[in-house]
Amino acid sequence: MMEDYIPENKDALISVIKEERRNLDSLIEGLSIDQKLTPAVEASWTIKDIMAHIATWERLAYDRINSVLTGDSLKYPVIESDNFVDDFNAGTYEKYKDAEFGLVEQEYHTSHADLMDQIRPLDEDFIQGKLPFDWAGELTVLVFISANTHWHYQEHTSSIRKWLSEK
Repeated sequence: MMEDYIPENKDALISVIKEERRNLDSLIEGLSIDQKLTPAVEASWTIKDIMAHIATWERLAYDRINSVLTGDSLKYPVIESDNFVDDFNAGTYEKYKDAEFGLVEQEYHTSHADLMDQIRPLDEDFIQGKLPFDWAGELTVLVFISANTHWHYQEHTSSIRKWLSEK
């Protein structure tokens, strides 16, 4: 799959999310705990850090969709720039850097399951529609979900594979 692949509909979206998550999970599951805690997979990040990072972005996606569906206030800040993304990622790293691997692993799996449980019942019109926030512009729900799932998984799967090939 290409990182810019935009699924046609909800079924294709769910299918590609499952496929790319399986690719990432199988890569991570094949590593020893020492490998999962070794720095410099991506910059100074470990596999554990990448897992926490992915879980946090899945939680952010869940939060955005939940806000649209329920009218609840956003729990995660609006991402206004690339600098803000960098700061958000740094904050996630700081939050989880000293956490035990098992806790991060649990959150990694739980955040994914929660997001998938949220996506499955969404109707096609909602998925194809624009994310209804002033800051979202023309961003559709489908593209937003893609960015926080299968595109994100592909990005980190590639980084991990590159790191492993250099070892």
